[in-house]
Amino acid sequence: MVDLHMHTKASDGTDNSRSLLENLRSKGIRIFSVTDHDTFEGIYDMEYEVPSDMVFIRGIEVSCVTEIRNCHILGYGFNKDVRAFAAMVNKAMAKRQEVVETHLNFIKDKYGIEISEDLKQYANKDWKARLAKILVAMGKATDEKQARETYIKPCNTNGIRIDAREAIAGILAAGGIPVWAHPYGGYTKRDMNDEEFEKQLKILLDAGLQGIECYYSGFDEAQVKSLLKVAKEHNLFISGGSDYHGECKDIKLGTLDSYGKEVSEEELTILAELSKRQKEKPFPLIEIEEWHNPGACFWFEPIMVKDLSQNTYSLDNLRSMEEAEISISSSSFEDFLYPLFERHFDKDLPENKGRYEEWPEGRKYMTEFEWYLTDNFYTYDKMVLVLHDIELVANRLENSYEDTRLDFLREGLRHLPDYMPEYWHLDTKLSDSEADKITSANRSHIVDFYRRFVKSIREMMQAGEKAGYNRISVCGP
Repeated sequence: MVDLHMHTKASDGTDNSRSLLENLRSKGIRIFSVTDHDTFEGIYDMEYEVPSDMVFIRGIEVSCVTEIRNCHILGYGFNKDVRAFAAMVNKAMAKRQEVVETHLNFIKDKYGIEISEDLKQYANKDWKARLAKILVAMGKATDEKQARETYIKPCNTNGIRIDAREAIAGILAAGGIPVWAHPYGGYTKRDMNDEEFEKQLKILLDAGLQGIECYYSGFDEAQVKSLLKVAKEHNLFISGGSDYHGECKDIKLGTLDSYGKEVSEEELTILAELSKRQKEKPFPLIEIEEWHNPGACFWFEPIMVKDLSQNTYSLDNLRSMEEAEISISSSSFEDFLYPLFERHFDKDLPENKGRYEEWPEGRKYMTEFEWYLTDNFYTYDKMVLVLHDIELVANRLENSYEDTRLDFLREGLRHLPDYMPEYWHLDTKLSDSEADKITSANRSHIVDFYRRFVKSIREMMQAGEKAGYNRISVCGP
């Protein structure tokens, strides 16, 4: 069985990755996608947890609008590292936060009620339910239903979404497949009439739409047949999903229509295309995210110290080019890059010498390479040397893993199996010789990482230099 539309706790679902996997297995669903609202947070845990006998497809559901009406665009099989895609998702989330803020301002302006809790952190989750509970607790409503009817529903925020064209463009930029979700209306939403449907379809097709969710838990046989006809007429991939949310909505996993038909894998033509794309261009094993990942990462960006006579550790004294930033996991930096960056760190550079923390006994200066929430500054000339060494390492590694000139990196290189899903759930730790054998056979992944990293940093340096930034910052988590 297959289900390509479901939600987890990363948005407004109630299942975490493990409980969802248990539920999927109990239903006999082998192929699935998690499509949380305006975030790909749920992907990280799921990619680690999913067993080898199941197929997980990266997904997202973006809340959108056009001049016709609201809609949802599903994205499948995307490379989440791509800057344009991440920027689109961040914008979609910002719109959700704007919706929450608009509601709170509406309640404050019309009823004089101020809500102190920060509900924006739940913008793609259950913020309406939380707000209703708060209003009841404040004595402003007798129950949650009255709170919703009185304070939440009257505030119209339907237009506060990103344009569907932006969502489609972002998904395409990441190599994904954009799909129109439940075109006739989602869970408890009104159906779309024929005129609206045709106008909306044209807008989405013109933007680059590649698929349509023909099978959906709320669609009857006539609706499914109508959408299959549309897919055939416009050469669109056929997708299908339940829109499962867990305990908060009465939708069962694996329910792809409302009339009891079981939909086969072959009927969802999007699956063959996703499989083909993944074989032709698999996701990078060692990721370089072209955006600021606030997790346990190292961040690289062009930067400038405003005043060298002041503390260069202070954020107020720094100007950074955030739009050119990249993130890599702290483990990737430690395993494959740190010895190369440490080799060329200039502790006598004024920006590095000027970093200090204030302590009761006086200032504590930081002159070595710092790992935690501290900018390590590199001149462009030093970065050129770093990149030269990385290229040299990549070439030597490509030729032979046993090259003794790589020994200073050996301990990190043999951690490559930690990045490979087939070795994530071993009962015993690999010996060094076992890790060396695996790494040697799969070293092309590290070579690929090195070359992508060099390309990313060179592009960053070009953009930074053009914009007047004179240093590159390497900052740890």
